[in-house]
Amino acid sequence: MNTTEQKQKPSVPKRQRMAPNERRAHILDAAQSLFFAHGWDNVTIADVLKQAGISKGGFYHHFTAKEDLLDGIVQHFTGEALKTAQAVRAAAKGGALDRFNAFLAETNRWKVQQGAQLKFFIDMMLRPGNEMLSHRITASVDAIALPVLHDIISHGVDEGAFDVPDIDLVAGTIIAMSHDRRKALQSAVQTAQAGGIAEATTRLNDRMTAEAALMDRMLGLPQGSIMLSKPSDYRLMLEAIVHA
Repeated sequence: MNTTEQKQKPSVPKRQRMAPNERRAHILDAAQSLFFAHGWDNVTIADVLKQAGISKGGFYHHFTAKEDLLDGIVQHFTGEALKTAQAVRAAAKGGALDRFNAFLAETNRWKVQQGAQLKFFIDMMLRPGNEMLSHRITASVDAIALPVLHDIISHGVDEGAFDVPDIDLVAGTIIAMSHDRRKALQSAVQTAQAGGIAEATTRLNDRMTAEAALMDRMLGLPQGSIMLSKPSDYRLMLEAIVHA
């Protein structure tokens, strides 16, 4: 082969080198885009390999099964929501209660913007027969959310704003309320999908108002201190889920 032919020969692009944590994040990004677009049942590991441009060995170096992808995606999704809300909490003026309410408000605002993603997780958790996957989602969320909630309550106790008998117990009880909220959310989503968006909004808002009242009592606050009632946000969230 002469020099001219060597110069004209197309070069084969080399596989991009990534650090292990970057490679894992790259695989999760590929899986997330596929799951959100096509649903859990319609995506295979082979689809993820193709989307991420990796070998089977590269995949199994980071994950042992398709379900492990779900854990990673839930943790990333929850982590992003809490990271955004924590930044707003840190920037908020006032005491522990003001910062907690700012955190809660930002959490709601963030969810409103995630219609397609929320629809995916809600479908996964509420679908009959998906109890095992639902449990994995719950465990992944709790692993990230519980320490954040514990920190928020601890700061409130240190400032004298919250009066609780046991921080771990109160934080765990508040998390448990979010687990029980699924039935109310399922009912609200089904009602919204049937065209009753106003009724669905009221139903979900009533549930959150009740949760806020319980949180007031657990944190030793006057009634009406915790702000979880915001119908406008719940309506937007339900509309985003329905139209995703």
